[in-house]
Amino acid sequence: MRGYPRNRVTERPYDEVVVTGTTRSRGYTIGYEDAGAGPAIVLIPGATMSAADWRDAGYVDRLAADHRVVSVDPLGLGLSDKPHDPHAYGWPGVAADVVAVMDACGIDRAVAWGYSRGGGLATAVAAGYPDRVAALIIHDGTPSDLAKGTPPPAYALALAAGDFGPMWAEFALAEADRRHDEDTNDPRALGALWAGPTRSGRTIDLGRIVMPVLVIEGSDDDPDGAKRCADALGVGVQAMPGLDHLQAFSRIDLVMPLALGFLGSLGL
Repeated sequence: MRGYPRNRVTERPYDEVVVTGTTRSRGYTIGYEDAGAGPAIVLIPGATMSAADWRDAGYVDRLAADHRVVSVDPLGLGLSDKPHDPHAYGWPGVAADVVAVMDACGIDRAVAWGYSRGGGLATAVAAGYPDRVAALIIHDGTPSDLAKGTPPPAYALALAAGDFGPMWAEFALAEADRRHDEDTNDPRALGALWAGPTRSGRTIDLGRIVMPVLVIEGSDDDPDGAKRCADALGVGVQAMPGLDHLQAFSRIDLVMPLALGFLGSLGL
């Protein structure tokens, strides 16, 4: 499987870099990619993305030189199962899926690194399983709470009916990326993924985040949200000037020095 065209900085076949595996969690199949050896890092992609995006953007090659890198396909994405039931995507459950991948890989503790929705999911893993997370990287994905019964966004309802159109009106993606989304994602699963937390509620107890934290944010995305999150965690924000949400992922040349500097300061 390939990631978004915008993230394809290398055409090297992925099977030369990683081993693809699956495990079972809550009755669902959860996919992942595994590469390298050393201190473990678990990478969690954003909504509509997959483990393949980390590889195609160059993150896995860079990190696997000194780390074991496990990239997760959260439920509904990539090679994982894609149920259409919103209740399957409740926040504690999808966090447990990530821990199930760690268990399947024999990893006791790892750095949890999440981008976009994956940043919130990585934070939920760190809060729910603080003994399993050595450090947390929130990468352009400020976690937020949702009250139970919050109405889902209109594009989620459209996706649940099989219609990608309103999502394209909401998110500005290039035509090649839109084609990729429609080829690799199940719209009804994406609708359920977005609707799930609004139906069940989502609360992350940031007071349980006891490990070191790095918050990275593109300055043209949500700097205020990143600052509120960082303030709550007692850390600063590592801003990337002039980058929007998508660039904050694809500009690995700017992201990696921040992440590697953080990990190096911790001996990880």
